[in-house]
Amino acid sequence: MSLLTAILLSLLYYLGNSTWGLGVGWWTLMRPMVSGFLAGVVLGDPVMGAMVGAQINVLYLGFIGAGGAVPSDICLAGVVGTTIAITGNLSAETAMALAVPVGLLGTIINVAKMTINTFWVRIAEKMAAKGDTSKYYIPDVILPQLSLFIMSFIPCFLIVYFGAEYVQPVIDFLGENIVGALTTVGGMLPAVGIALTFKALFKGESIVFFFLGFLMVQYFGLGMIGLGFMAFVITIIYMQLKGHGLENIKAGFIQPEGNEETKYVLLDKKTIKKSWFRWIMFNQANYNYERMQGTGFCHAMLPIINKLYPNNKEKREELMQTHMQFFNTEPQWGACIIGLTAALEEKRAQGNEEISEDMITSIKSGLMGPLAGIGDTIDGGVVTPLLLTFFIGIAQTGNIFGVIGYVICAALFMWTVYWNSYKLGYEKGSDAIVGIMESGLINRLILGASVLGCLVLGGLVGNYVTLSLAINIPVGGEELFSIQEQLCDVILPGMLPLLLTLGTYKLMKKGVSAVKVMAIIAVVGFVGGLVGIFA
Repeated sequence: MSLLTAILLSLLYYLGNSTWGLGVGWWTLMRPMVSGFLAGVVLGDPVMGAMVGAQINVLYLGFIGAGGAVPSDICLAGVVGTTIAITGNLSAETAMALAVPVGLLGTIINVAKMTINTFWVRIAEKMAAKGDTSKYYIPDVILPQLSLFIMSFIPCFLIVYFGAEYVQPVIDFLGENIVGALTTVGGMLPAVGIALTFKALFKGESIVFFFLGFLMVQYFGLGMIGLGFMAFVITIIYMQLKGHGLENIKAGFIQPEGNEETKYVLLDKKTIKKSWFRWIMFNQANYNYERMQGTGFCHAMLPIINKLYPNNKEKREELMQTHMQFFNTEPQWGACIIGLTAALEEKRAQGNEEISEDMITSIKSGLMGPLAGIGDTIDGGVVTPLLLTFFIGIAQTGNIFGVIGYVICAALFMWTVYWNSYKLGYEKGSDAIVGIMESGLINRLILGASVLGCLVLGGLVGNYVTLSLAINIPVGGEELFSIQEQLCDVILPGMLPLLLTLGTYKLMKKGVSAVKVMAIIAVVGFVGGLVGIFA
């Protein structure tokens, strides 16, 4: 591998974890389907990159990373896994099995990042104590991103530059039996990603639709694209029968006129948009264990503070110290808290004595938890897995539009939520936010998404989880009885992948971590493939 290629791959990995993704890098560049495709572009085989990245991404469908807990580094798994597959001429399943330990290794980078970023908080505190808004970007963006670049670029560079050339010789040395066992493991591992997604979807009346989606694939041979369209129509029909038509859902978002608490009095649209843009860009630029998004929140509030108190240094000091305290929520849906805080500070600057610092802090603290739960469920547990599932089906056919289509749809959805959430908080206030949360509208949306998601996940098991027995029993003479073909497939085609997925979900529901489940599957699959139990 050339030096330039290794540099570009390492830069890609850094960008997938950085803050330069216009607020949607977490949902686009970080995802293995996207990072794998881009790695393929660098390596000169974008089609193979898209196919391998899509396969690896099945394992990480339910990846959320709530509260700063990252169970695996999915971007590193995507970049390195795709690199291994292309340079070593491996199948996507084998590459997936090899990418898993790399992803787990990458969690060390996240822990180091969160720890080191705490040091930059000290510098931010000193600037806040001086009311210095002009250079606040240094501790919130420049220093954290510089340290992240060092921590991510160097390890990735060492792996791809010095490791890629040894992939093929190592594979040749291991032989067909070992590689075959690894391929078996790779076919089983997608069950983990699907089971992770179950946590948000597999409940109540939605459960039966999972089995319907599975049976539609097994008995009608539907691909993921066809199943996706069928699932959408079935979901619409079901929601209409339940009395939750699109008209009712849309009406839940429309607030009655005259309910606006504030609208551009001391502030203006330019200032609001600047605050919003800083939030989407830098909400986790200095994500750390001590304050989480605290410095990012303050950074987003700086345009508001400067506009309201351009000549009052003492007030800027007070507000900067107030708004860089601990804060952590789901960035898209939680943007309404930034908008609401801007509205409250505007009223406070107008002379409203009822609004105090303690009141604003209490509102922030009270809303960030529920909105994090809603956002993580809808974005990480429903929308992203659904979009990935649909476009993975396209990418795995060798069509790079699967990657491009996913990026466009994910970005448009996230930006729409970002802006409308911020605008709702600023223009409508806390009553509207709480009203939507208590109206049952969110629950109706989650129900519809759960039905759609379970249908698609059922199809995903049928299409992407592979496991079959290789055991044949002599029944006389040279005749053999195939347990897989003459028993399992007769009872229910795809029975073993279905049981594997449900068993994986059962273990996770009992509290077994995803890492331990992956280890169990890896051991069972590898040993079973090696001794000839699994085909």
